[in-house]
Amino acid sequence: MMSKAKAPFLTRIIVVALLSAGASISAKTDAFYDYYDAYNKGDYAGAAVKIEPLAKKCVAEAQYLLATMFEWGKAYRQDWKAAVEWYSKAADQGHPMAQMHVGLAYELGQGTDQNYFKAQKWYWRAALQGSEFAQYELGKLRYFGKGSPRDILGAYVMESVAAANGWVDAEELRDRAAAELSPEQIAIGKATAEKCLSSKYEYCE
Repeated sequence: MMSKAKAPFLTRIIVVALLSAGASISAKTDAFYDYYDAYNKGDYAGAAVKIEPLAKKCVAEAQYLLATMFEWGKAYRQDWKAAVEWYSKAADQGHPMAQMHVGLAYELGQGTDQNYFKAQKWYWRAALQGSEFAQYELGKLRYFGKGSPRDILGAYVMESVAAANGWVDAEELRDRAAAELSPEQIAIGKATAEKCLSSKYEYCE
């Protein structure tokens, strides 16, 4: 998980939207801000102290952040298995970036057994929450028939969606898929991709 596409994407995290309601909001907010303050200063141990208790209380964003620390060896020994375990806990709660990372772990067999079927499952969940990387990777697995029978039209749809969302690499794979489709199939694929986007991922198949 070390390439550009596989980075933890820490700069894209939105903390407030993941905090639970009630009197605990202020305390959680303070903990997250303290985490980022310590992390940005290179005080990874201090950051871990702030985030680990929340992760153990099943706060999805905290679980995701803790997973990234295990992945990159910040405050903890680098541990792919532990990273996947924490990503999975957050993914089970619907965290899109965690879902993307679980899909990637299964695709690469890093921290867990390689399983393209499960990779597709988690990429699909993240894709429906707007993760353009997950959309691209899902289209790629469909195109090459990894985890399911080869699905050129399905790949074309996902790559079209990812490309529309700004994932540049998706354009090439979308065009490769289009070269193997009939004009009628391309028209269906375009309509499906447009419906997927306009419905905010409610209708993508």
